[in-house]
Amino acid sequence: MDAESVSAPAAVTATPDPMALAQRAEQAHVRAKRLLDLLGDEFAALKAQQIDAFEQLQTTKAELLATLSDITGVTSQTAVSDPERLSNAVWDGFKDTMAQCRDAHRRNELLIARQLDAIRGTIAALQGSAGQASVEVYDRLGKLSRVKRARGYNEA
Repeated sequence: MDAESVSAPAAVTATPDPMALAQRAEQAHVRAKRLLDLLGDEFAALKAQQIDAFEQLQTTKAELLATLSDITGVTSQTAVSDPERLSNAVWDGFKDTMAQCRDAHRRNELLIARQLDAIRGTIAALQGSAGQASVEVYDRLGKLSRVKRARGYNEA
């Protein structure tokens, strides 16, 4: 077996072909832009509380992330252990777009957390949890619950 028949993968070679590197960087940048658009769609679905649309986007997002990992050769483990892996200037556009994706993901995460807090507060109010003094509970006639008001007057 000669040295030419055994070739290392492009992501592992010590001196990658500049053209191949530029092509990979461009592919990664295109997919990163698609991910950014998808995160925008995800935010719109969350705002409109369209859970089915949000769930459908998750499959596409996971596929995009896997493809990006394959193209760049960076996984969550190598990103931590080898931060200089994508230090070449051809990756700058990709890195900027991925920073925007990170910010969009954090925005979506914050929206989900706020929606969950609102749901938990509503459930607690409906269950009449003690500790929810700022939330009033209505009885079946649409009036404020006497139990809640009576307890407040007695404690004062």
